[in-house]
Amino acid sequence: MLIYNIHAGHCPAGTGAYGAVGILNESTEARKVKNEVIRLLRAKGHTVYDCTIDYSTSQQGCLRDIVSKCNQHSVTLDVSLHLNSGRNDYQGDNNTGGVEVYNYDNRTAAISDRICQNISNILGIKNRGTKYSKNLYVLNNTKNLAILIECCFVDDKDDADRWDVNKCAKAIADGILGTVSGTTAAPSTSNSHEPNAVTKPPTDNHASDEGEIIWQAYASGKWQAYVNQNGAGTEAYAGILGSPLRALRAYVKGEASKVGYLEYRLHRINGIWYNWQRDRQKDKNGENYAGDCQNSFDGLQMRIVDKNGQPIKKVRYRVHLIGYGWLPWITGCGNGDNGYAGLWGKTIDAVQISTIH
Repeated sequence: MLIYNIHAGHCPAGTGAYGAVGILNESTEARKVKNEVIRLLRAKGHTVYDCTIDYSTSQQGCLRDIVSKCNQHSVTLDVSLHLNSGRNDYQGDNNTGGVEVYNYDNRTAAISDRICQNISNILGIKNRGTKYSKNLYVLNNTKNLAILIECCFVDDKDDADRWDVNKCAKAIADGILGTVSGTTAAPSTSNSHEPNAVTKPPTDNHASDEGEIIWQAYASGKWQAYVNQNGAGTEAYAGILGSPLRALRAYVKGEASKVGYLEYRLHRINGIWYNWQRDRQKDKNGENYAGDCQNSFDGLQMRIVDKNGQPIKKVRYRVHLIGYGWLPWITGCGNGDNGYAGLWGKTIDAVQISTIH
């Protein structure tokens, strides 16, 4: 079991360090969320310290006291809970302000991404995404990894109409623990299906890396960054948790005559298996990826073969499903429906892959 610090930002109204006030009151709502997040994490058996400060004569004093309290414990993660301001939309314009999570660096990016997507899904507000800052006192001065969550906007009627303390707290707790809340991702604002907007793949010329698998996902209207199999746990995954996987590009690193070709294909929800894709080679449609950058998929098959299509090495892979989490690892596959990762009718949003030596 893990250990966490959780605190609501600022102090209550009537002190010298209260938070933003609009349609919602930041100090009040953040404390409600904090209490429920703590309850949910403790219900799972985790140790949680409440590092909230309820009185200070100044914002700076409040921040110092929060950090001091947090640094009394060695924990997996410090979580600072806030509500945002600055929209000034008291009438409602049919656009939500949304959620964003601040990080000191990318070590907390996976958790941050999950929390953003979860709150966006479950409250139906905009996902403003993971952000980075070295100007926030709590992130700079806590000795443990820390994130700062801006759950929604206090001065946005569209956010306030959707606000629900218990739903927000569950979205945060689920994100911390590695699962997804809700089943509907916020819609992408991009209409591009351009397959050539590719993030540059990792470069590493060490011979020991030959045979390593490199892969990337198309989600939320664009190709996401490449990842490789050297990550740990669910860190080395391609995709955006909560956002449907629309396409997958993958290959085995090294000379094909030595390491083989990675072949893979996706099964469209309520549809068929698409054609096998081989490494970075272009298929008859001129594409070098599996999927179509538009539909959702519920099955994945993979295999490593020689130039004649004969299996020469096993590959392990697994998928993450929206609303379900990670499924067990699959090792290799045959033809037809054998050896597929997924559940029919359930949307894949992330993929992990590794070779078996």
